Amino acid sequence: MPVIANLHPALSLDDLLHFLGQAAERPKVNELARWAIDEAQRLVFSAIVYEWFTVQALDSERFKVGDALLHLGPHADLLAPAREALVSVCTIGSALEERVQTLLAEGRLFEGYLLDTAGVIALGVSGEPLRCVVEEEAVRRGWGISPALSPGSLPGWTINEQRTLCALLDLSAIGVAITDAGILSPQKSGAGLVGIGPDYAAKHIGSTCHLCRLRNTCQFRH
Repeated sequence: MPVIANLHPALSLDDLLHFLGQAAERPKVNELARWAIDEAQRLVFSAIVYEWFTVQALDSERFKVGDALLHLGPHADLLAPAREALVSVCTIGSALEERVQTLLAEGRLFEGYLLDTAGVIALGVSGEPLRCVVEEEAVRRGWGISPALSPGSLPGWTINEQRTLCALLDLSAIGVAITDAGILSPQKSGAGLVGIGPDYAAKHIGSTCHLCRLRNTCQFRH
């Protein structure tokens, strides 16, 4: 089972400043944002575990991916054209979370908030190697690609199914655990899948942000 470890993704100050909006125009906020990015850059060492699985549609909402039975819900049509899917879990590790908790305990709430937000940005950037893996495989086969699909993020696909999805992978290989409720630990970890198949038109991985109820307000939409 492939593992990509010890990733040190480059983080962008502009991404954090964009999230902060007009507040970033204040010199002190800008200064602390720079500190948060530098601190995150020091603390983040990402890791990914992934594997390819065959996909079988059982009905309009249920799919078998490898040995996992997944109930994707009303937007299951996004996976319907898939012949295979890459299932993955990515984490930035626990060091940043531990530093955030220390800052909060010291009463440095805004710094803790900024560093936590930088961690969210880092998790998004850390998945870039997987994008290359999927898109290169799709090109090799002459197939197209689905959007990135994740339990708890795709409307109708509940977070409870994260445990079923993650059972396909060896999470211990990247130091990640999962609770009975399907919550990953460290918290700055994410699970998901991307399908490929000859009937997809897209050549690059898309998102499902347009389906989310927070699509008009979320600062992390793409």
